[in-house]
Parts: sequence; structure tokens; C-alpha cells
Amino acid sequence: MSLKQKIQEDLNSALKARENLKRVVLSSLLSAIHNKEIEKRTIQKLQEAAELTDEEIIKVIQTEIKKRKQAIELYEKGNRPELAKKEKEEMDILLKYILI
Repeated sequence: MSLKQKIQEDLNSALKARENLKRVVLSSLLSAIHNKEIEKRTIQKLQEAAELTDEEIIKVIQTEIKKRKQAIELYEKGNRPELAKKEKEEMDILLKYILI
């Protein structure tokens, strides 16, 4: 099973279990992956859909984690601990896919 399939499967499970935060994070991640696939297809001038490898998907996940880290830093500087906590929770969800 590819990493993308695992993420999609986990998204479906989150929808069924009504895990809102996980659903939002995984939907956002799949959108980022889809955008990267479109970019890859454009660069390679392919007619059919371009699938990302697991390594490329991990790079997308790392980018999303980096965004969360930057947001946490800004929220903590701005004295917004509740928003920093939310970003940390999102980052924890994403980190699980790096460690697979």
C-alpha cells in the first residue's frame, strides 16, 4: 500500500469516526499532494496523471510540518497558546506519516 493510499484510508476512517481535526489535516495534506502531482505533470509535460512516489510525498509532508512549526513559533510569540496547541496537534498527526 502506498503512502498516499494509507493517508486516504486514514481520512476515510477519520470521517467515519467524526475526528474533525484529523479530517481537516488529512484533507489538507491530500490537497497539497494533489497540487504537487499537478506541478510534476506540468514540469514533465505529461498527458496522464503523474503519481508521486512515497519519497516525494514525504517531502510534501515535511513541508507541511515546517509550516506548522513556523506557525507555532509565531503564535507563541504573539501570546496565542490555544492556536499554538492546535498547530502542535496538527503537526503530531503529520509526523505519524514520516515515521511509517
